Parts: sequence; structure tokens; C-alpha cells
Amino acid sequence: MDEWVAMLREARRQIRMPRRRLAEMAGVSVQTVKSYELGLRRPSRSLLIAILDVLEVDRRLRNEILLGAGFAPDGELLGPSNADYMYTLEEAAALMEGLPWPSHLNSELMEVVAANTLVQRLWGVDLQHEFTGAVDRNLMNFATDTRFADQVKNWDATTTVAIGVLKGHHRGPVTLPESATAYLSAVLERVFGGDPKYVRRLLHLWERVPPRIPKVRWFYPVDWEHPAAGEMHFHVSVAMADEPGGLMFHDWIPADAATWTGLNSLRELPSNGCPTSGDRPAPFRVGRRQ
Repeated sequence: MDEWVAMLREARRQIRMPRRRLAEMAGVSVQTVKSYELGLRRPSRSLLIAILDVLEVDRRLRNEILLGAGFAPDGELLGPSNADYMYTLEEAAALMEGLPWPSHLNSELMEVVAANTLVQRLWGVDLQHEFTGAVDRNLMNFATDTRFADQVKNWDATTTVAIGVLKGHHRGPVTLPESATAYLSAVLERVFGGDPKYVRRLLHLWERVPPRIPKVRWFYPVDWEHPAAGEMHFHVSVAMADEPGGLMFHDWIPADAATWTGLNSLRELPSNGCPTSGDRPAPFRVGRRQ
């Protein structure tokens, strides 16, 4: 017997609904419900959905049953009814500015499209006045620009993450020396023009790192050496902000008490041209190409 049949039957039993009641509410006969639950007949998608609507099973189980019966899942149709379920760029920037840890918003190709004050202080940048182009803001630049690469103590681990993201991109892997798009070609040209010692290490890793399998939430570690705050350790959490737009939050969660202390010291430092806590960084517009 197919597994989805057992799941359908168990879903009704879990809420102690008689077959007759389910049949009445779904607009089918009792014999029809029984035949589905015993695997004697295969329902149409519309009739199966009518039954699932009455059972009010959770989205995960609903889609498992639909897939098991040979139908496409309808998770999108079951999403929240509010049209603003996903974050806009401005909403994401406002949310991140209120967080107690460094945070930035990335495009699907690792371009930083918005960043809070704290992450800019950690990186030692002012994104309102520098790194204003799309290519400039791609996180791959961290790999070979000594301004950043020298501060990343676990360089191999973080660069491996970046390579895996590019090689696992859903529109096709990025190949060397050419890229699938003019934008990524420009990014890689910039990266390969960086410090030779880091370029050699990157090319070595590129041959060995497999594509990253996309997930809605994932993590990577960053060990960062700040000239004033000292060594800091983060567990970066990546989560979806706007799926259609390919935007994802990168939250640098401190991994120990010393890192929290270091962040507090960064808040007290003079801005030196970086935004102060009262000046919300303007988000960088997605799709801008320079």
C-alpha cells in the first residue's frame, strides 16, 4: 500500500473524525473515502484537496500526501494571506539596524544589498561612501582583498562557503575562467586581481569544493580579527528574507562572551566616517549594475 494512503487514513483518525462526517464535509460518498483510505482507488487532485481541506492537516503533511499521490504540492497556496509576507529591501534594512549583532542582506549571488551599522563597523567600511558598485559589494571580494582577507582567521572555511554557493547556483554553476553572466565575470575578474597569495589559495579550493545544496536556512562560521576589538567568533545564520527576489539575511551571531564584549566596544568607538547608530545605512538597490 502506498505510504500516502496510510498518512491520509491516519490524519482522519488523529482527529477522530468519522468517515461519514469527512465524506459529508468534502462532498463525496463514504464509499469514496473508504476506497481512498484502503488504496483501492486513486483520487483526482481536486477531490484529494477537498478531503485535505476538511482534515486541515499541516502544510508539510498535506504536501507529502499530494506528492505521494502523484500531484504537485500546493504549499504556496497555503501560505499566509498577507501580501507583505516577504520583506522589502527597506523593511529588511530597518529590521537589521535594530539587531544587537552584525547583519547584512545578500542577493542570491552574494552581493551585499543592505548592511547594519554594526557589521560596517566590524568590517571597517562605510557603504554609503565606498564599495558603492554592485561588483564592489560582492562578498567574494573578501577572499582576495587584504583589507578583509587578512582579518578572516578561518579563511579557507569561509571561502569554501562562497565557492560552494556559486558552484551550486540554481541557474547553473559558475565555471572558470569564464562565468555564465557578465556580472559574475566582472566579480571574478576583480577577485582574481586581488592579492596573489589568496588568489592561489582560492583556485586550489575551487577544484575541491563541491556545490552547496540550497536550503532555506543554513550556517557558516567566521573568525574575525578586528584591530581594536580583537579576535571574534561568529556563527552566521542565513535565512530567507524574500524568496522571489533571492534576498537572504546573514546574521553574525556571536559564538562566545568575548565576542559580545568586542561588539560592545565597537559600539563605543568613534565612527571615523562610518555611520553612527543614529544614521541608518541606506540600502543598496537590487539590480543596480555598475
